[in-house]
Amino acid sequence: MAKRRGDIPLGNDPASRLLPWIIGFMAFIAALALSGALVLAAFSDRWSAGLTGTLTIQIPPPAAYDDEAGFEALQKEALAAVRRTPGVASATLLPLDEMRALLKPWLGAGADPRDLPLPRLIAVTLEAGEDVDLADLGRRLEALAPGITIDDHGLWRERLTDFMAALQLAALAVVAVVALAAVVMVIFATRGGLLAHRESIELLHLIGAHDRYIAAQFQGQTLFAAIKGGIAGTGMAAGTVVLLGHGAAATGAVLPGALVLEPMAWLWVMTVPMALIVIAVLTARRTVVNALVRMV
Repeated sequence: MAKRRGDIPLGNDPASRLLPWIIGFMAFIAALALSGALVLAAFSDRWSAGLTGTLTIQIPPPAAYDDEAGFEALQKEALAAVRRTPGVASATLLPLDEMRALLKPWLGAGADPRDLPLPRLIAVTLEAGEDVDLADLGRRLEALAPGITIDDHGLWRERLTDFMAALQLAALAVVAVVALAAVVMVIFATRGGLLAHRESIELLHLIGAHDRYIAAQFQGQTLFAAIKGGIAGTGMAAGTVVLLGHGAAATGAVLPGALVLEPMAWLWVMTVPMALIVIAVLTARRTVVNALVRMV
């Protein structure tokens, strides 16, 4: 991109030379924060959907382990009672192999759930749009054996949603602060340029240049700096997100998209440089116009 030339040598002052770097740094932070908010939103939707319409029933182990046959019979009775409940689409007893897989990261491959005082779990899937009388189900299960509990995941889902929403608001707050900081920095850079080139501006006034023409000089310089900084900063942020995402994928995490984010989410990230360009140009123009009014 060729450097924009004008009647005012704005590219010679330090403030103008630093402006692309400042905007690039702000674009990097804003794009990174916005990407984090979008990733959190995708994970929140996925986890919330995974917890919706499901129940988990815990069958506590017997106090004495010499009645293994009785415990197996209790599990079958509880499973049958759950399956008979109106609104239940399916109910399965969590296999021992799956419980071993869940315990492996903490207890090692040799851990056997049957050797530990762990409850047996029944995973329940509810029919869409159907309500289940959990109080009645709880009474029937309690009649089979005291201590059987039902977890409808509602509390976990609510806490997860609230926590994710708080994190997203924090990320969006960072984006808002960056936008405000961009306004402040453009104002200071523009005022610095006005002071540095006051004589050139007065000369342009003497030969009949209008304030709009002079403001356009600053506006064009700011546009050039914002384009360079915004695109570079957002590009670096996008590369950082992809690298971090693939690093997380190497640990087994399931990402929202092949490039960490879904295509629509990337479109939102791409609005960061455009927003910074608009903010910078409008701020520069307003600052120059207000300053020129006072200079005349």
